[in-house]
Amino acid sequence: MAASSHRSRLLTAAVGLPVLALCVWSGGWPLFVLVLAASLAGAWEFLGLFPGAGMCVRGAALALGALTVWLGWRVGPAAALSVPLAAFWLEEFSRLFHKQAGRDGPPRWLTAATLLYIPGSLQFLTAFGPGETALVLAAVMATDTGAYYAGHLIGGPKIWPSVSPKKTWAGSIGGLATTVAVCLVAAALWGKTPWPAFALLGAAMSAASQMGDFMESSLKRAAGIKDSGNLLPGHGGILDRADGLIPAILVFALARNLTQYL
Repeated sequence: MAASSHRSRLLTAAVGLPVLALCVWSGGWPLFVLVLAASLAGAWEFLGLFPGAGMCVRGAALALGALTVWLGWRVGPAAALSVPLAAFWLEEFSRLFHKQAGRDGPPRWLTAATLLYIPGSLQFLTAFGPGETALVLAAVMATDTGAYYAGHLIGGPKIWPSVSPKKTWAGSIGGLATTVAVCLVAAALWGKTPWPAFALLGAAMSAASQMGDFMESSLKRAAGIKDSGNLLPGHGGILDRADGLIPAILVFALARNLTQYL
């Protein structure tokens, strides 16, 4: 990594991490604004990966994305997910309308997919408590860190070299083990849930995080780009940082709701 790029990464982290910690700890409006900004920026980057996403599609996705996050914050995550479903219906209706007129309609399912993938996932953070959000963030960071060092120290066979040439099975296992260890520490600190449940949660979040990383890498390969954006100097775009976080949020949200019935 070039020295200038490394400095940019450190500077971005030095500014961004305290802001992130403050918003997570404060909750309320600060957290809502942060999630909204990340959701809209991520949605814009995601749409940029698809050539058929014109300004009308982008404008609709941003407006509906803002509504998704607001509903998740003010009403609840379940209400927020009604927006992507409505977007799916509207897209299909619009395609039928354009087809009858002999014109091409909007890209199929693109707006709905954008809303489900980014605002629909990130809005769950507004329902988590500070400790819960900290655990999800720590799990994703542990996966990245454990995978990086295990992969460099051990090496070995690659997982999917055509998409992500540097990722190895050793790194994947190292990331999973590190995340499980972090969740076991959380279990010891919280003491409310049996430690096997926390170990399983850590393994599931790590596996989902790694799959999210591969998914975004595959999309970028198909689009012929290195980074999804340049909003975060030294790190790329929002999706480059949130690719593993998004599925980990969904795993934690599912586990959080399941515990109410177990």
